[in-house]
Amino acid sequence: MLTDSMAKLYLEVLGCSDAKTVCKENLFRLQSAHLAEIPYTNLSFFRNGVVTSLETEALFERIILKNKGGYCFELNGLFSKLLRYLGYDVTDFFGRWHFGSAEAVPMRRHRILKVVLGSETFLADAGIGSLCPVTPLAFEHDIIQQKNFRSYRIVKDSQLGNVVQAETPTGFLPYFSFTEDPHFPHDFVYVHAYCIQQPDSVFRNKLFLHKITAEKQQMIVVPTPESPVWALRIWDNKKEELTPIKSKEEMVKLLKEVFKLDYTAADLPEIS
Repeated sequence: MLTDSMAKLYLEVLGCSDAKTVCKENLFRLQSAHLAEIPYTNLSFFRNGVVTSLETEALFERIILKNKGGYCFELNGLFSKLLRYLGYDVTDFFGRWHFGSAEAVPMRRHRILKVVLGSETFLADAGIGSLCPVTPLAFEHDIIQQKNFRSYRIVKDSQLGNVVQAETPTGFLPYFSFTEDPHFPHDFVYVHAYCIQQPDSVFRNKLFLHKITAEKQQMIVVPTPESPVWALRIWDNKKEELTPIKSKEEMVKLLKEVFKLDYTAADLPEIS
């Protein structure tokens, strides 16, 4: 669990030192700040495939002390510790990731948090890249919830349980799904290892790096056959700005200045 000194520094990094009271306003502030200040990325294991620990102390060291960012098992794992430290009623769920998957029932590889606040229940999530709502979703079915750049809704499914959908130009599409059986820290360890080590894991085949606020999204665009260049993409729902990245040195500078991440050229894939 987090110590007093760990929680104090964590809140300082988020710019939320005064958000210690358990309430809806502070919960929303904490998630929004988390997404703005701590990027979603698989950089810490993308090249080396070394399984990282999900223990609290290890997560705190990587994410808060060493500025390495993280992905859902890491970010929401640590975020859940902070919320519990502050006194929130938190349950971890294991979600199936649908967006971009051709499978009707994809594997479980997402971690989300249910937070109960009196008569209200929310889904808190600081562990997704570009699609993440900047504030928690109300855990209510069949209502459209407008968040930052898009709308979301939660629907019931007889097989998948609860399906969170995100609005796209072609309509609402499945984002992730989950059942309401609680999960515990050790339940996420084996899929975490799969995501890091298996050659067919998306996290071993594509670099992810995102940061999102209510005003804009920032991400690193990786090369594709259609656009074979690295670039920094900044999007504010009205216009898109692409800045090519021509070298590892440029990438290291962007990581530090834009994303507040501390990586060296040796940590990065080839950029050409």
